Amino acid sequence: MLIRRIHDQALSQATYLLGCESTREAIVVDPARDIDRYFRAAESEGVRITAVAETHQHADFVSGAQAFARLPEITLYLPGCGGHYGWIGSLDEDTRARIHLLADETEIAVGTLRIRAIHTPGHTRESMSYAVLDRHNAVCAILTGDFLFAGEVGRPDLGSRSPEADDARANAGVLRNALLRLGSLSDDVEVLPGHSAGSLCGKSICALPITTLGIERRINAPLREASDEQSFLERVLMGLPDPPSYFRRVKRHNIAGINGPHALPDPPQLSAVQFVAAARGSAAVVVDCREWGRFAEGFLTGAISAPLDKYFAMSVGSYLEQGDSVLLVVEPAQREETVRILYRLGLDTFDGWIAPSVFDAVPESALDPGDMEEISASEAHRRMESSQVMFVDTRNCIEFESGHVRGAIFAPFSQLPDKLGAFVETRPLICYCRSGNRSARACAYLRRMGFDAVNMRGGYWPWAGRGYPIEVGPPPSRARC
Repeated sequence: MLIRRIHDQALSQATYLLGCESTREAIVVDPARDIDRYFRAAESEGVRITAVAETHQHADFVSGAQAFARLPEITLYLPGCGGHYGWIGSLDEDTRARIHLLADETEIAVGTLRIRAIHTPGHTRESMSYAVLDRHNAVCAILTGDFLFAGEVGRPDLGSRSPEADDARANAGVLRNALLRLGSLSDDVEVLPGHSAGSLCGKSICALPITTLGIERRINAPLREASDEQSFLERVLMGLPDPPSYFRRVKRHNIAGINGPHALPDPPQLSAVQFVAAARGSAAVVVDCREWGRFAEGFLTGAISAPLDKYFAMSVGSYLEQGDSVLLVVEPAQREETVRILYRLGLDTFDGWIAPSVFDAVPESALDPGDMEEISASEAHRRMESSQVMFVDTRNCIEFESGHVRGAIFAPFSQLPDKLGAFVETRPLICYCRSGNRSARACAYLRRMGFDAVNMRGGYWPWAGRGYPIEVGPPPSRARC
């Protein structure tokens, strides 16, 4: 059996290509929307993709299931225990006949490969894991999606933040019962999780790309504590990071369908004059991927600051809205990957791109006339005492709870679109995070939305280190993080 892991560093997401070495048929599990990657991987391995399976309806990336369903050579397998797929109804009868909604314990055959679907809800109600069977009918590997990770389990609270308003505590109980089903499997069963460290689909996923049940029984605290209901619930419900705003949009796409292009967009390269003209369009949004220092030296009005780091997808995916026409400032070598990331987040419309070296030719008269101001902790304290400023804490809840500027508003950088009502437009905003990175892109977004925002250089610790006023505790809306 061939197993190839195809990892997306930007989203900390893993897709798996499983191939039968006898028939050279293959199945892809949990593909993202830009499916050309998987055909290239299959070709390099000498197999052909005949089937695609999904472990659950994702919130962090647009699934490739809809694109694969339109290919006549593909059989599609989707979780049938509670999953709703509105987009299937728009397909013709022949296409719908190739889509199978799986029940618990249903088996799939791909060449000589046998794969058993196991209903493992909790992260989502329909979640399926896929157990790969050996010739003796024993499980040799299990693809767990967002159910079980290396060192962690899937978070049970995302449903409670969705339109279905699932109860997080009830979901955690269901998750615990699903974990107990793994008790009959041997320690040497290989675990192929759907996410790696950095994903917000789990609380604290460790760095192992692939693991085993034996390893997880030693290092995975939630799995170890599944036999103790109270300890388990306490552990999995505490300290959950706030999910980016874009999760809701992506979830809707994966349930109802997405009407955008089924091939990766190829935006045109523009001159400096063309770029400035395009940026003046009513729906145009400049996504500027230069590092913060270069951005602050000169940017177009309304531009989003989006350095290509681990926060790129979380921030830009949340700051852009469906229908926005994207203009990229990006290095040529990074253009395609940047388009791919946004495409996976359901963002389809690209008006063009420009290299940073070409952007330098934009005349100063076309740049935003204001400064992207950064101030020290001491200057922020001076302004706190002399004017009616508002401090905006762009970190996660656990960081906020451990200590924050007195009176600061809790507004994680990737949730800013949902927090705008908490700000007073007439009061200056001082944004901060741990180091100044997350808060910098928050400042650019808030300026785009009409606020007077500055960034506190160096983040929270210079403020606390100087003995300026702080508070400890969760945001007012929560009893604890």
